[in-house]
Amino acid sequence: MSAYLDWLADMGIDGAHPGGFELTKQILRKLQIDHSTTVLDVGCGTGQTAAYIAERYGADVTAIDIHPTMIAKARQRFAAMVAPVRLHRASVEALPFPTATFDVVISESVLAFVSLPNALAEIHRVLKKGGLFIGIEACHERLTAAEQKRVAAFYGFQRLMTPAEWKEALEQNGFRCRQFSYTAAVEAPSYGTPVILVFPPTPEMENMWKIHQEMTAQFGDHLGYCVFCCET
Repeated sequence: MSAYLDWLADMGIDGAHPGGFELTKQILRKLQIDHSTTVLDVGCGTGQTAAYIAERYGADVTAIDIHPTMIAKARQRFAAMVAPVRLHRASVEALPFPTATFDVVISESVLAFVSLPNALAEIHRVLKKGGLFIGIEACHERLTAAEQKRVAAFYGFQRLMTPAEWKEALEQNGFRCRQFSYTAAVEAPSYGTPVILVFPPTPEMENMWKIHQEMTAQFGDHLGYCVFCCET
C-alpha cells in the first residue's frame, strides 16, 4: 500500500479521486439507478460515493476497500445511515461475490494501484450481462518515461496509462465503451468550496501535500483523468 493512500486514509479525505465528488454526482445523474439497481463501489475509501448512491437513489449498494483505516471510516459513515450499505474488506483483484451479481460497478481512482488485468477480469465477472462499468481513473498524455516513473512512484501507481491504453485494456477484457473522455488536470473544472486540510503534527504528512501540489502544477497539462462508461 502506498504512502499516498495512507495519507488519504489518515486525513479522512472524501472525494480524493480526479474530478472530485461533484464529477461523481454529474455522472450518476445520467444513469438510471433506482431501488432495484445493484451497485458495487470498488475501492470505496471513506464511503462517500456508496453512501450517496444508497441515500439519493435507494439502490442496493455494496462497497469494498482493502485499506484498514478507510474501512473503519466507511463503516462509521454507513452505521449512521438509514439506508444500508454492505461493506467488505476485499481486493478488486479477487472479489468475494458470485458471477453476474451487480448491475453497476463504480471505480474511482482505484485501478492504477492494482493489477489491471486481474481487476478488469473480476469486474467483468461480477457484472450482469449488459451491466455498466463506470470509471474515473488517472491518465496521462505525452509524459516522458522518466516523468511517468516519478508520478507513479509518488502516488504508488502500478502503471500510468494514456487514454488509448485505457481503451485498449477495457476492450481486451470484454467491455464496450459507450462513453470515454479525457480531461487534463489544468482543464478540470473547480467545484464548490476549496478543500481545507488540517495537517496532523507530522512533517511527513505536510510534505506529502506539498509534493502533490507540486506534481499537479508541474504536470497538470499532461496529467489528468479519464471518465468511461462501459457495458459488458
